[in-house]
Amino acid sequence: MQRELSWTYDSVLLSYAPKRVTLQVLIVNHVMENVICHVGDNHHTTAEARLFDALAAAPDPSAVACVSQAINTILTLCRSSYGQHARPAFANALFALHTAGRWQLAEKMDPLLLAALRPAPQTFPRTKQSSLPPNIPRSQLANAAPLGDFFSPQTSAIVYQGLQYVGKHPRDCNRLDADFAEVDNALNLPRPHPNLLPPPQYLVTLSSSDHRICGFLIPYYPNGDLYQWSRKLASQGRRTESLLLEWAFAIASAMEFLLKCGEWHGDLKPDNIFVGEAGNLVLADRTRNFATIAFASPELLDDQIVTWNEEGQLHYEPREAKRARQYLGLPLQWPLDAKEKSEVYAFGVLLLVLIRNMSPSDVYCKAREAGSQNPDWSVTLEEEASFPKLAEVIKCCIQQNPWDRPNFTTILHRLSYDAEL
Repeated sequence: MQRELSWTYDSVLLSYAPKRVTLQVLIVNHVMENVICHVGDNHHTTAEARLFDALAAAPDPSAVACVSQAINTILTLCRSSYGQHARPAFANALFALHTAGRWQLAEKMDPLLLAALRPAPQTFPRTKQSSLPPNIPRSQLANAAPLGDFFSPQTSAIVYQGLQYVGKHPRDCNRLDADFAEVDNALNLPRPHPNLLPPPQYLVTLSSSDHRICGFLIPYYPNGDLYQWSRKLASQGRRTESLLLEWAFAIASAMEFLLKCGEWHGDLKPDNIFVGEAGNLVLADRTRNFATIAFASPELLDDQIVTWNEEGQLHYEPREAKRARQYLGLPLQWPLDAKEKSEVYAFGVLLLVLIRNMSPSDVYCKAREAGSQNPDWSVTLEEEASFPKLAEVIKCCIQQNPWDRPNFTTILHRLSYDAEL
């Protein structure tokens, strides 16, 4: 049996502040890692700078021979250094450096991220220090086999004191506050909810003497995320409409709870929902800062930004203002009921993705094909026949006009009614 090739190219990101090429690499299965080529501001003739300029001119690496050769050399170094499953230590990054006429690999914490890290009181300003989880130094963490689950470059399977967790750390210095917001948001809910991820069990410090926070540990869910679990049950013929309705109720219940607390999720999608040992669903990754284009509502992706003035009236800003943002997300100035309508749309798309048994790559390909417009998420006649109750809920949720969509309380009433039939 031929062994699956590890450390393969997936995509590339170019950033200008700091100036970097970030190669997004698939280690194996669904485990991702980043490899950074740092250019800097005053280096214009280095191999890293030439790689950056070539990718900026032609984003497809295979279109430029020297770019393709450089990337293949870097990936070969990764394979020889880390093998099939190994990853850098928690919160470390991989850097590809061109020195002495050849590419070399270095594992270290990103110096720019390291300089931006702070102790817990400054990292989580909304939370009382007495309410924060205990600190543990990252030297006490060990990487664990990922067991086929999806892990982004920011997440990894971790073993601490014999138990398995998921470790999360900030992507880079620009995302530090946004990525740590998930912890503050979880710690400041008035009470827990069975379908929301609890606060982290541990905060991870740089060392036993350096108390700057570089990440945190959350529970490990052996059934993976809802994409994986749904597709597994579908392959076994166990994913029925009644089960999907149960999932819809659990998700809507968590969303209603958040909104009643004056909160929201902001990036509702199957890979942000974990599945517990008993099949219970848990919403995670609640930074409130990001939205995935495939699940974003029309008003969020509109050619104009929809905003509200103090009188609650709609008005629009030019698209350039949206482009000036660092990332796509629900605007903080939107009133809560407007945020809820956008979340309801994402909820409807999520349910439609599940009944279509789509994979993450299917969903993101559909979004890429749509460009800057919303993908067509219309419910088909076949889907109405196969999932009649769920299809009616979905059609209400994905209305183009946000004010034609129900709120989550109405959705829960409808799902409760369907469950009784």
